[in-house]
Amino acid sequence: MIKNLRDFVDVGTLQEIQDQFADAVGVAVIICDAKGVPLTKASNFTNFCTYIRSSTEGLHRCILSDEKVGKMALDNGKPVIHRCHSGLVDIAAPIILRKQYLGAVLCGQVLMDDEELEPLEDMKMDLDDLPLDKEKLTAYFETLEYKNNSRIKAIADLLFITSNYIVKIGDAYLTKKELINKNENFIKELQLRSLLEKTLKETQLQVLQSQINPHFLFNTLNTISRIAFFENAEQTQDVTYMLGNILRYSLRNIDQLVPLHEEIEHVRNYLFIQQTRYRNKLHFEMDISEDIKEINIPIFTLQPIFENAIVHGFEPVGEPMNITLEAYNIEEKIFLDILDDGVGIQDGETSEYPPFPPAKQKGHTTGIGLRNVDKRIKYYFGEEGGVTKVKKREKGGTLVQLVFPNNS
Repeated sequence: MIKNLRDFVDVGTLQEIQDQFADAVGVAVIICDAKGVPLTKASNFTNFCTYIRSSTEGLHRCILSDEKVGKMALDNGKPVIHRCHSGLVDIAAPIILRKQYLGAVLCGQVLMDDEELEPLEDMKMDLDDLPLDKEKLTAYFETLEYKNNSRIKAIADLLFITSNYIVKIGDAYLTKKELINKNENFIKELQLRSLLEKTLKETQLQVLQSQINPHFLFNTLNTISRIAFFENAEQTQDVTYMLGNILRYSLRNIDQLVPLHEEIEHVRNYLFIQQTRYRNKLHFEMDISEDIKEINIPIFTLQPIFENAIVHGFEPVGEPMNITLEAYNIEEKIFLDILDDGVGIQDGETSEYPPFPPAKQKGHTTGIGLRNVDKRIKYYFGEEGGVTKVKKREKGGTLVQLVFPNNS
């Protein structure tokens, strides 16, 4: 019987995960047990909430509020956005280990505009009966930050990933104990390799359903943390917002068609994070007419090609690189050219038509290769469509060309 999260995850580890999340996203964070009692020390708490919790009754109400919203998140099986007893916007993500609810990760302590608050669960109570200085409480309230609905949802996405990561740590610990009971020597040999690989794989399949590579996610979060340390929170919020967009887009059905302009927007979000990570060494240009932007193409058609350009054309040397997306009509066909001036495909790996160059490593997010892109285009548009060129450019770099029948 699983009794307490402390029995399976070291509190110091929980504190480190919580502190890193709070620093990266710029909100207050705390981890509580199933009854709302804090397991960790608060991170980035506002003066307003700290002052309320300084009174016995205020702390009691906060714990009751955290307990209630944690169970709401349990019932929903996903993060819940709500207003706490003091009227602030908070988010809770459940921690469920082997079908047992152990607590929640809670963050927020921010405000939203009135028109965005209507659909939120409201636990607001009267604060006048608390033994607190009302002028001081009002002054602290006026220092609270406002965040819009889009940013709140992006933070909720990242909070869910964090709670699931904690679950995986606990699950790995339980699995280790079970194996120790069967064969102590065997588990000592496998505890780092087998269990951690299993945890990483399950996190990838269960949390990032579209095969997002967890290494990309954690590299991005590290980038956010560094920005938060050296700069103001505004750029941190931008990077977090872009990552949230990527996660939401990646959870869509991989079998659907989307307008080209949505694929372009997804690529822009991805490139924004990479440009931040590599200090603006990547430059993107586009030459596409508005009518072509409306054509439908398979989801995740463009991003794998841009990832290949960065992985193979930029990362080996780290020199500034330009990526260009061009589109044009020829004889009732639409051509999309993705060009870069990076390292370029090596001799013997290029081809004007498939077969494609061999994959050397996975991309940052999708894990979808050129062959897969070609097959999916042909599935929807027939043999006339697909990847028709993968070649080294004369002036250096690589050209990848896609063709779609113009059925408009």
